[in-house]
Amino acid sequence: MIDLLVIWLVILLALIAFAVGKPRTGGALVMSYFLGLSLIHVPGAMIYADPQAPGPSRDQTLLGFTLTVVGMAAFALGAILARWSSNSVTVTPEPGTVSKLSSQVWPLIIAGVFSYFYLMPRAANIPSGTALVSSLGSLLVIGFWLRFYTAQLTHGFWRTLTTLGLLPALPLSTLATAGFIGYGISWVLSGVAFLFSVTRRRILFYALAPFAVLAGLSFFVVYIAVRAAIRTAITYQDGFSSVFSQIGQLFSNYQVLDLNSPVLFLAVDARLNQNYLDGYAAQRYLSGAIDLAYGSTIQLWALIPRAIWPGKPPVGGGNDVVANFTGLAFDASTSVGIGQVMEFYMNFAMPGLIIGFFVLGYVLMSLDIGIMRALAKGDMRKVLLCAMPGLTLLQPGGNLTEVIVATAGAIVTSRLLTGWGFFGSGTPEHVLAAVPTIAE
Repeated sequence: MIDLLVIWLVILLALIAFAVGKPRTGGALVMSYFLGLSLIHVPGAMIYADPQAPGPSRDQTLLGFTLTVVGMAAFALGAILARWSSNSVTVTPEPGTVSKLSSQVWPLIIAGVFSYFYLMPRAANIPSGTALVSSLGSLLVIGFWLRFYTAQLTHGFWRTLTTLGLLPALPLSTLATAGFIGYGISWVLSGVAFLFSVTRRRILFYALAPFAVLAGLSFFVVYIAVRAAIRTAITYQDGFSSVFSQIGQLFSNYQVLDLNSPVLFLAVDARLNQNYLDGYAAQRYLSGAIDLAYGSTIQLWALIPRAIWPGKPPVGGGNDVVANFTGLAFDASTSVGIGQVMEFYMNFAMPGLIIGFFVLGYVLMSLDIGIMRALAKGDMRKVLLCAMPGLTLLQPGGNLTEVIVATAGAIVTSRLLTGWGFFGSGTPEHVLAAVPTIAE
């Protein structure tokens, strides 16, 4: 397992050196996806790094993490190829860029907060409403990106610091309103990855990364212990005082954990070890117990809007698909994501894994380059056309059908916003005429 962890680290360094490259040339989406996927795979591999460590799924974790490393190598190769084919260089911002982008920061943040916390819970009552509204939450992340970007252009250290200070509020807000922290963590990773891609002070990231990992794992163990109480308070509408009282336990019970703690081992193995599910599925295929899906996990009929097809079946079914591949039974109240490692592999085996991640890396890096070039020009229309679909693709633990549907919704929504002149130049005619160019 240690050799695989070393290879993973080498892939990360290659991604930083040859894909992300110089500041303000792109890489936020690529880094965010890599970190998000690593979050649900690497901790699970680390707890089995010690050959003497107990655990019920060592063999499956080893096989699953091997597939993950292969997929991430293909992902990095796709991102690097996209970088080289674009001849990307640092773009000097045009005059007036800072003022253009600064004026959009708080409108984007406010629109994102309003969309995610107010519109999203109500969008399910409108046919196709969720597909269109779900991507609007990404406006919040884009607002943070603009604040980081303008701070770097103006050498605004305190502006950068205060923006970083706001990031922890994102997972706390999703936890307080929905009882889940994952979406907020994804926002944080996207913000940190963007800052890394534009700052010239990357040495601080390298120095602080080990401490951030230790603090995050310690926080995760406390979260696992109190999340049921938080969700109960939300479900039974006990009021915000009760919810925040439960959330307060995250801080009152927080302590830095021993990395050899059995409590940490059990928590990580249960929730941050997607490897063992991938390994179980791969073992069953390799033993001949099940056949490959050959693309059947992707339900293209899901792209038909519910407004056109009112009786469309629910999109998703992650638990059933994972149970079928792994042969494991899951509690109905537990959400289990298939993740791209399992889905790519279980559709077309190793070729599917390699090609799927290669294409994903290429697409995300191309969108990254488009975002950076648009930011340098102060072109908010192009920023939204690239960033909103790109952020929607950052679902390493989700199933491909949901990702495709959400991305299609983000493409439509971004065109509507830019076509109607929101957050950028445009007229209604652009709704039909505008086709985003990924990289000029």
